[in-house]
Amino acid sequence: MSIRRFVRLFVVAAFFAAAVSSPCASIWNGHALTVLEDGDLAVVTPLSDDVVRVRMIRGTNFGRDHSYAVINQNLGLIHASEHEDGAASILTTANLIVTIQHHPFRIRFATHDGETLDADDERGTRFDGASFQLSKELPSAEHIYGLGEKSGKLDKRGWLLGGYNYVMWNTDTYAWDSSADPLYVSVPFYIGVLHGHAHGIFLDNTWRSHFDVGHDRPDSLTLGAEGGEVNYYFINGPQPRQVIERYTALTGRMSEPPLWSLGYQQCRYSYYPEARVRQLAETFRQKRVPADAIWLDIHYMDNYKPFTWNHDRFPDPKKMIDDLAAEGFRLVTIVDPHPKQEVGYAPYDSGVAGGYFIKKPDGSLFTGNVWPSQAEKNPAPSVFPDFSMPAARVWWGGLFKGLVDAGVAGIWNDMDEPSVFVPLTGTMASDAVQDNEGQPATHLQLHNVFGQQMTRATFEGLAALRPNERPFVLTRSSFAGGQRYAAVWTGDNTADWGSLRQSISTCLGLGVSGFGFVGTDVGGFVHTASAELFTRWLQVAVFYPFMRTHTDLPNPDKEPWSFGEQSEAVNKRAIELRYELLPYIANAMYETARTGVPAMRPLFVDYPDDEAVAALDDEFLFGSDLLVAPVVWEGVASRTIYLPRGQWFDYWTGKAIAGGQTISVPTTIETLPVFVRGGAFIFRQPVVQSTREMAGNPLRVLIAPAPESEAELYEDDGATLNYEHGEYLQRRFHQVQNDQGIAVDIAVAGGEFRPAARALELNIWSEREPRTVSLAVGGGGARDLPRLDASALAGAGEGWTWADHAVAIKTRDRFERLQFAVAN
Repeated sequence: MSIRRFVRLFVVAAFFAAAVSSPCASIWNGHALTVLEDGDLAVVTPLSDDVVRVRMIRGTNFGRDHSYAVINQNLGLIHASEHEDGAASILTTANLIVTIQHHPFRIRFATHDGETLDADDERGTRFDGASFQLSKELPSAEHIYGLGEKSGKLDKRGWLLGGYNYVMWNTDTYAWDSSADPLYVSVPFYIGVLHGHAHGIFLDNTWRSHFDVGHDRPDSLTLGAEGGEVNYYFINGPQPRQVIERYTALTGRMSEPPLWSLGYQQCRYSYYPEARVRQLAETFRQKRVPADAIWLDIHYMDNYKPFTWNHDRFPDPKKMIDDLAAEGFRLVTIVDPHPKQEVGYAPYDSGVAGGYFIKKPDGSLFTGNVWPSQAEKNPAPSVFPDFSMPAARVWWGGLFKGLVDAGVAGIWNDMDEPSVFVPLTGTMASDAVQDNEGQPATHLQLHNVFGQQMTRATFEGLAALRPNERPFVLTRSSFAGGQRYAAVWTGDNTADWGSLRQSISTCLGLGVSGFGFVGTDVGGFVHTASAELFTRWLQVAVFYPFMRTHTDLPNPDKEPWSFGEQSEAVNKRAIELRYELLPYIANAMYETARTGVPAMRPLFVDYPDDEAVAALDDEFLFGSDLLVAPVVWEGVASRTIYLPRGQWFDYWTGKAIAGGQTISVPTTIETLPVFVRGGAFIFRQPVVQSTREMAGNPLRVLIAPAPESEAELYEDDGATLNYEHGEYLQRRFHQVQNDQGIAVDIAVAGGEFRPAARALELNIWSEREPRTVSLAVGGGGARDLPRLDASALAGAGEGWTWADHAVAIKTRDRFERLQFAVAN
């Protein structure tokens, strides 16, 4: 035994020996504080100057320290110290003072000036058998956000501080509405904002858990779980975006998505046979409605068996997929986690041989009825892969080879709560046994991570089969950290106006919970949408990170042209707006992949000290520079909109509007209110029919006035992982405006990627007609550009014009430094 290990064991033994004769004992080892109090063991560990981990159990042995959510505890430099103050220990970091009362155990997080950020209330932590509860103070002015996929208001304090009581237990919730709980995705993480200062609490516990946000007691937030240890992370801000960045540093961030996955997607339950799919693709192109992907639901399979094709409906899948690709369409197929129990069916046979399926306590296979039990031919129950077993994940990932070889572009994981056709519970038996990374556990402990680990197996399988391509996976169910593997859609929503409004707050809540790649079934999955509802939903979806229309089996089609010619024209224009803004959207999603801060986000993220936005969830930001206030009520003639502080501009007219006020906008069915932040750079392009057509199109940059501002644009090939090796393009755009004119400076491009040759078109809102516009390239001398009328500029390679209170400048896009000077 090494001297260091001997000394450590001696200190620990002495610590527990001292605790026997005392109600409480504590020790600081320079890294963590350990407290033993009346048989409860607690360890408080600063992981950085702003993140502190708290663990607590009844007993003296935590057991294995394992997490399905946390992948990184190395959060940077830390300077922590400890001193005793009577019956309390005080931990101090550069930004926090953490006070740990020993007996009874209570913990308080505060700033150096004494402002309490989070504190246990007088009840603290209570154990009851295997379960626990932890109660925290909840000031009346504090707002609570997050908790993953939850219904109700964005602010989980609820209406008039009534509060919500939420359960974390992934559930197949058909036709859900604003009162439904639980839903499909469990993320036991919330953000509290009090007087503009934000902090987060992440409970890293996979058991069924609950969060009472001021519902039972208005001054208390109580969290707890039915098993496992108290294991949570306190995350300081002070800005909400810093909380999100630090939370996703712990649990991981989405990878860069393939560009096509940001385009418009069309789905229904179900498109078949092959002729119907081909007709759908042909109609999109004939009508010039942009789209990038067609999705196939379970009817493409042979009797609902995963990894199979129904060859009566789809005789030659590869040829069909190749033909669709030639027209700019990708194909995405659904794959559910319920292989049929059928000898001779390869996934079943190989899964049994490898021991990859979940078992009963007696060691026999756990089976249950899902879609294969409803098959027209030879119905049978299903078995369920044990995705908590590393070898099973590798096996599952390899099963996608046939779909990948056929050309399938992405995989849709559904029914992964897991959903089982069992009355009342709707899922597996609670005593079903899973591997749990080598430490077997029951379904009660692992239910909430089933979907997350399924998407992990799918994502890693696609990555192995296509080593230099970006995998795309969509899931209905997940857990904290699942953003590493999949985008999320909000499941079986309903075609009504309440669900449209609910879609916004639900997506915003998922976004601040780490899941930045989110969307809902446009038009509602359950029931039939009216023409007005579908159009309004499609307009909102322009600014969902994931934009897909989907509908249930008995419903009429929900395609952009399904509601008559007048609606078709408006719907087409909404989808065209999505494609015009794809450079901006892709840039914002890159920022999400880099920082974890969602592109589609509540206004409180950027304006935490503005009480007017604290509970606002019918308008939102996309990126830092676009404020979207969609029309979400039936038949209205106007829309009330709050603009936070600063200068804003109407996206459609360029009209300047002072922030810090509420305005009213007249509305028609064509109206989609969008506002541009002063100083913004909005990156755009001409309308294309799919992302395949983007290369070589002009880069259009809309510039909103401000005394000075800057932005960055990121681009890469949109398909491969070459960006990891420097094949990206990153440029800084900077502007200065004053009485003399406007200067726009575009820095030399960083990175090794260069887009196809294209034009660069600047559109700068300006109330003053310029005298001259000049351009300097690469730091060289400036030269005047020719002034042309608008029609001549459209066909010219270079020049400028002024019309409709905007300066339009056109030149060849170069990747050297470009300096434009607009002289008044």
